[in-house]
Amino acid sequence: MVDSGALAPNGAISLATDPRLRGADHSVVIDTSQEFLVQPVDASWLQCNIECQEACPVGTNCRGYLNLAAEGRFEEGYILSREPNPVAAMCAYVCSAPCERACRRGDIDRPLAIRAMKRFLVEWHAQSGIPDEMPLITPRDTTVAVIGAGPAGLAVARELAVAGHQVTVFDELPMAGGTLLVGVPAFRLPREAIEMDFKLVERLGVTFRFDTRVGRDVTFEELQEQFDSIAICAGAMSAVPLDVPGNDLEGMQYGVDFMRRANLGEEVEVGTDVVIIGGGYTAMDCSRTSLRHGAQNVTIAYRRTRSELVVDEEELGETEREGVNMEFLVSPVEILGDEHGRISGVRFVRNKLGEPDASGRRRPVPIEGSEYVVPAQTVIPAVSQAADNTFLPVEASFHINRGRMRVDPGTYATNVRGVFACGDFVTGPTTLIESAGHGKKCAYAIDRYLSGRSSVEVEANVRIVSSSRHEMPERYDVLPRQHIPVLQTDARLPSEDPKVNFSTIAELGYGVDGAVTESTRCLMCNYNIWFDGFRCVLCGACADVCPEGVIHMIDVNQMKSEGALPELVDGYGWTQGAAMVLDEERCIRCALCVKRCPYDAITMERFEMQELSEDGRLYKESYRDTQLGLAGVGNQADAGGHTPR
Repeated sequence: MVDSGALAPNGAISLATDPRLRGADHSVVIDTSQEFLVQPVDASWLQCNIECQEACPVGTNCRGYLNLAAEGRFEEGYILSREPNPVAAMCAYVCSAPCERACRRGDIDRPLAIRAMKRFLVEWHAQSGIPDEMPLITPRDTTVAVIGAGPAGLAVARELAVAGHQVTVFDELPMAGGTLLVGVPAFRLPREAIEMDFKLVERLGVTFRFDTRVGRDVTFEELQEQFDSIAICAGAMSAVPLDVPGNDLEGMQYGVDFMRRANLGEEVEVGTDVVIIGGGYTAMDCSRTSLRHGAQNVTIAYRRTRSELVVDEEELGETEREGVNMEFLVSPVEILGDEHGRISGVRFVRNKLGEPDASGRRRPVPIEGSEYVVPAQTVIPAVSQAADNTFLPVEASFHINRGRMRVDPGTYATNVRGVFACGDFVTGPTTLIESAGHGKKCAYAIDRYLSGRSSVEVEANVRIVSSSRHEMPERYDVLPRQHIPVLQTDARLPSEDPKVNFSTIAELGYGVDGAVTESTRCLMCNYNIWFDGFRCVLCGACADVCPEGVIHMIDVNQMKSEGALPELVDGYGWTQGAAMVLDEERCIRCALCVKRCPYDAITMERFEMQELSEDGRLYKESYRDTQLGLAGVGNQADAGGHTPR
């Protein structure tokens, strides 16, 4: 018998010998005493099957905190969502949510609203008054300077502080947040969320020096003298010029500068007609900010199609509901001006999609004779941003390519000893969660450097938590994605004061009922069907009852003819028999097969993974019924990834 295992890339198989091969004493003629897995249920199996967690750059156990929320265990859910994420509160509002794009519920209808659920848990915790528990830290004498208090910088600071290093963060802004503070409007990201993440890092003993610009208030050379290591997390907050005629006319405001002034409370002026060039989150933020500062007609012009926008549907939907006009497949060719040198409009050309470019997306190709003009008094390019590396000493000869710091991809080390770099400063503009993930990995590399270790061995431990029959919540498979409550559009501009409008939160978030219902939709992908070949009589009842048609009985001879699983068929020399094949990717864990089996040959078992470094540090958290701390693994799986039963 072959126990449950995965068919590459996804799918489970369990072989049960044909009853005709059984002797009078019910023994099996073929030697099946050796239990083996085609692909063991191990760390790789979990990474393949729990796609939401694997898609998260910081390894958040999304499924775990959704399951806790479904049970009303909100504080535990908050702890689980917070533990691996140094910017959890900010992510609760503006994360790009790669976990949702990976969510397997999307194969049925729509993915879980994972970001909105994190927001619910963060807000529930904040309102509960329950203090955050801080980890025990063993202080070390080593010191690290972090340049930048954005997502990457906060991640580096937190991980190094937890490891015991003495960390000082330098930032030219008046508070933490970096790109999130000056680039994302308060009506999407309340400043209380930024403060929440910052305070938790500060409580770890990290020193912050705000309003301090490296290269002006303190030199880079001084940091090298005072600290054992430096982490450059300075972001990419310099605008890339729009290379078209008329880009120097009055009324040209680059997106990153425009949002900086608005977010820092400085005066922002826009005309009646505003044109935004770009299709990312900055473009959306600039358009909605323009409306809040008095613009009447706002247009976003994007050179590709709607389907190629990088923003999520919620953000795009809210932008359109507020009245922003979207123009797709258009590119600016000239900024037009009046006799006073002020912008009067933008000349565009329409595009068609040609062959794919280096990014893999089809390249926009101008259509001859398709030019047209859009009136405008203000043009805001939001196409790209670059890092400002002027604070670096020239004599250090850092390796910089196209404005980005070059680092060793495995260690995040620059070519200057003791200096590391990560985040947008290295990658160019990226998302909040990607920057945080970059920062965590960089911190681990700095920790290894300061500890004199070249690497840290990470052991993945898998355990079987339960073998009892599994009950899914009632109607979980037909529950629709719950609408995320938002403020009515006519209430988003409640005042004549732009500052009031700018701070009025547009998205309201879930209440308790909506949160519980939404989290109940989770398919619990860490559960897996197991077949017991010694109990199975090949009746096919499981295949008959499966609502998704993911269980099939396959004859061994069919397997031979189709060339399936030769390691089984050829290795054991089977000439007769059958296989029960389960497609794990399409399985919705309804457990109807478990309930229907007349011989209890099928079980639904829960698997969890913990990744621990050689020093016992938890790298990837795991759901536990009784505690959510840094306790030992317990109930370990054996070397084959399977606990004998």
